[in-house]
Amino acid sequence: MASSSSKAPGVPPKTPKRSSSKRTRKQLETDYALLRFQDQETRKKIKPSHSFDANYWLSAAAASEVSAKIHEVETKLAIQNWKEEDGSENEDTMEWWATPEAHHLIEKRKAAVYEKKLYTQQAEKIQRGGPMRRAFQAMFTTSQIGLAAEKVGVGKRSRTQQSKFRQNIIQAYGAAITIPRKPKVIARLYDNATGSKLVPSHVTAAHMVHYSLGPDVLIAIFGINVEGELDTPYNGLLLPSGVETAMDDGAIAIVPDLPDAPSTEEVATWESTEPKEYKWRIIDDEADVLDEPFIDGVDMTIRDLGGKRLFFRNDMRPRARYLYFLFVVAQLKLAWRREYRNDPANVLKKQLGKGFWATKGRYLKRAFLLAIAEEIGHDTEICDNIPMEPGDDNEPDETGVIGIAKQLRFQKRRYEDRYEEDEDEDEDEGDN
Repeated sequence: MASSSSKAPGVPPKTPKRSSSKRTRKQLETDYALLRFQDQETRKKIKPSHSFDANYWLSAAAASEVSAKIHEVETKLAIQNWKEEDGSENEDTMEWWATPEAHHLIEKRKAAVYEKKLYTQQAEKIQRGGPMRRAFQAMFTTSQIGLAAEKVGVGKRSRTQQSKFRQNIIQAYGAAITIPRKPKVIARLYDNATGSKLVPSHVTAAHMVHYSLGPDVLIAIFGINVEGELDTPYNGLLLPSGVETAMDDGAIAIVPDLPDAPSTEEVATWESTEPKEYKWRIIDDEADVLDEPFIDGVDMTIRDLGGKRLFFRNDMRPRARYLYFLFVVAQLKLAWRREYRNDPANVLKKQLGKGFWATKGRYLKRAFLLAIAEEIGHDTEICDNIPMEPGDDNEPDETGVIGIAKQLRFQKRRYEDRYEEDEDEDEDEGDN
């Protein structure tokens, strides 16, 4: 990761020679402790008052800058650990950058850098004067996530909530295979990834859109507050744990079951057909997680899912808008991590330009997609076929992207919730 003083952005840091690894680790740990203290002190200075307070935005930007430095040191420590565990003298760390740990740290640092940029821009707009955009208040509320102020949209789910979510998905998708003489006991579950009959402990109930996003962020992304639907089967699938992890990593996503370059007629047919069919698409073909086994003991990797159709036993399907959101977030993650692989590919042009979601205007707000395109560095042609809403100023609304950035920084990985879910499953089976 780029050093704050000597490295250009997007260039992986050089790890020190092993002869000085102990000294380097001690220095990094000291730097980390100092930055954590600085982070606490910086956040104490933040006094949320109202959305038009330039001092608030400048303080929030300063806090995000410290956070970015913390994540940079975390990255250097992680590389140090990787090299020590590997026992290699090789200074080439490119293999590490394809790991889930590297991806997570990249996302955290890039999210903090993005926050700093947006908060600084907000302060500058206020200082210049002139009319303020309607999105100011929503971004103000969203910006407080993770600060000393109220932690908007961030919270820990109870085991009961996750267990109910799982049970509702199993019922909605007709996924349970029960024992004839004990109809309440689930012997196997059909997974949506391939239709395999798996033992319940190998299947997790995965959210497409994380339940922690608050109403302001949801409205900025979808145009309506869909909060009440996020804990329903319309926002979930039953997946093997490894597939959920790969999806959370942004390595794989779900797209309509169409050719790579569909014709207008093919898109129209897919749009008019119910129930709709979907397939898996590899997003980051360099991600290590793709080479993990589909499930233990099966001669199939997650990479093998690429191009395969998802499995459904009935007409129940997740909402297309949630699948498209997941796809767009995967593109954002890919663009961020490719900076660190010295491969600043035009991600959106390669992926979104193929027409996988030709009617995406019905799924996500135009202003949100404009903000995504701006951050990834793509032109805004992807939004040309999305009608403008009444009163829309055709400007990007970064509130949704700020919400995603906050989620990437402050939420646990979704697969960390799996351990709690598995405990619930064991308890449920024991009751039966």
